[in-house]
Amino acid sequence: MSRILAVDFGNRRIGLALSDPLKIIATPLETLSISSLEDGVRQILDCCREHSPETLVIGYPIGTSGRKTEQTLIVDKLIAMLEAELDIPLIPWDERYTSVEAKDILRMQGINTRNNKGKIDQTAARIMLQEYLDTKVKR
Repeated sequence: MSRILAVDFGNRRIGLALSDPLKIIATPLETLSISSLEDGVRQILDCCREHSPETLVIGYPIGTSGRKTEQTLIVDKLIAMLEAELDIPLIPWDERYTSVEAKDILRMQGINTRNNKGKIDQTAARIMLQEYLDTKVKR
């Protein structure tokens, strides 16, 4: 059984989360440090080779007004670059408020969010993937 990989893309870090083989539970995977969009694509492809996901859920940063932002355009490029390399579905997923929710969860666990940006990114990816699993994946 294959898994689903979620990507929370940022200009410096990429949070990742992975589903279980039954596609019921999302678990934070890791946070990648990147130097450029191209470096991010390379590292995501490496992760795909390692975990062989059947689908990639990519956080899509839509502004609170519902419009595309500068970051949305960067993620559009990311998606195009990954689509050229991968033969699996890439699902853009609205990631609004996932970082805020991730910070709240981490604070409740007693984790200082100021010094744990990578943990925020992984947790945001997990939240996004769990939303996807709960609403889109048929069991």
